[in-house]
Amino acid sequence: MVDSEVQIRKMKEEEKGEVLAAMRRSFSLLNRLFFSLSPNVLVGERQGEILGGIVLKVFKLPQNRKGGLIAWIFTTPEARGLGLGQRLTEAGIDFFEQQGCQEIFASVEGNNTSSSKLFATRNFGIISPGEQFRRYGLKTLALWFNTAHYFDVGHFLWVKPTPAGKETPFWQFWGTIIVTALIWLLMTWRNPLGWLTVTGATIILFGIRYLGMQVAARWQGLPVRYRAWESGFLLSAVIAVVFNGIFLVPGSLYPVGNDWRYKDLFPQLPRIALAGILPVLLITILTGISLHFNLLTPGISSWVKGIFKVGHLLLIYDTCLPFFPFNCFNGRKVWEWNKPLWIILTLLILSLFFLY
Repeated sequence: MVDSEVQIRKMKEEEKGEVLAAMRRSFSLLNRLFFSLSPNVLVGERQGEILGGIVLKVFKLPQNRKGGLIAWIFTTPEARGLGLGQRLTEAGIDFFEQQGCQEIFASVEGNNTSSSKLFATRNFGIISPGEQFRRYGLKTLALWFNTAHYFDVGHFLWVKPTPAGKETPFWQFWGTIIVTALIWLLMTWRNPLGWLTVTGATIILFGIRYLGMQVAARWQGLPVRYRAWESGFLLSAVIAVVFNGIFLVPGSLYPVGNDWRYKDLFPQLPRIALAGILPVLLITILTGISLHFNLLTPGISSWVKGIFKVGHLLLIYDTCLPFFPFNCFNGRKVWEWNKPLWIILTLLILSLFFLY
């Protein structure tokens, strides 16, 4: 239903406080921490009350072209069901076209299917990491900066018009492995054997996680595809350099196409998530037991130790943190599906600290 009394117009300078108040009623506390306005904000107003808004940003693309970013869309509870989000999106697209923007971008969390559908029906499409570098080269990093696509882990970059290039899940998976290996190198460059150990462990653990999820998806008859979380690579590299730690971003499997709805695929998606957690948990427990009781020969203990440490770290990210900004990991789906099961898994994973 579209309310004809709601008017879409540019925000007035003196309305910033009211717009921020509407935003706070629309977003969670953590989302509010990252919110910012821009010189170009459109609002939806009805009888003097602001019911929502859209934050728009214009920036330069290579070859003297212009790009636009739909940075934020929000609507208050009173506006739900009025079609305001759609009207704000269309108004934002019109604004960018008037500004001469050749490409329009939006960043959407992979399981936020309501927003995905909003953009998919307006000729947006996900632009894969490979297509980003083919199109923009090293200036892809500038694109990430302009679209804030450098810490929003699990978000995908959508662009209008829809990219013509074909996506390749195979290379996205192995690209994730290669980038993760390079990030490990930032931490272990003085220790080549250590680098080989953690890289080998990453290949094994990312692989069994992927296979477990793929088997569960096929068992349920749900076609899925792998997508990389490229927005986490830069964050992971910074953590490696500054803190000598690593933030693992293994990517995930998503239903094929853009017409699926997150809520309609319960409990299928949580089962797939659980199938990604359990084999990693099993191999980590077994390696931890073998290390704890000294069941290994010295020649292989260092390799097993690498699998245990990388597996434990992966489990913490993938299971124990079901909240923003980790809600793209498997633990969030298990938490939403079966909280007692999530508690059991989390306690098991935390107990591994005492194993080795």
